[in-house]
Amino acid sequence: MKEINILLTKYSDCVSSLVYYVCGRSYTHASISLEEEPGKYYSFNYRGFAVETLEKHRKRGVKHSCCYRIQITEAAYKNIQDILRFFLAEKDSYRYTRLGVLCCVLHIPMHWKRHYFCSQFVAELLERSGAVTMRKTSSLFLPGDFIELIEGHLPYQRVDNLV
Repeated sequence: MKEINILLTKYSDCVSSLVYYVCGRSYTHASISLEEEPGKYYSFNYRGFAVETLEKHRKRGVKHSCCYRIQITEAAYKNIQDILRFFLAEKDSYRYTRLGVLCCVLHIPMHWKRHYFCSQFVAELLERSGAVTMRKTSSLFLPGDFIELIEGHLPYQRVDNLV
């Protein structure tokens, strides 16, 4: 078995504030890291596909966070590595989608080629790799949905305020 980390944070920008107030006052950003690179988190932000660090989160003013460490199979872990390598190689081809966030908040599934928002990317990565079976489409996943997914169905360790 291998480990991955799902980091949930709360930002205070306009879109994050909308998500926070409309969707139950939960976390507003999701990212994922691998066991062998615990300081690197992969996600989508306004610039597109991004490699983030805890220090970057601190500099952006993140005050609340939690990190879930979950165990997955070796095969799922390798699949995640392969998918991340592809995204890194093609990162200039991918964009962040504010429209996707709006559709998600309105419970309208929307898949737009080469466009993701943070939690959609993490959810799709988990499902495509075979690490987790999702109960809803990745385009309807908000950061707070990972709490229910992980705490309800997976063995995990939780660390609060890592950032």
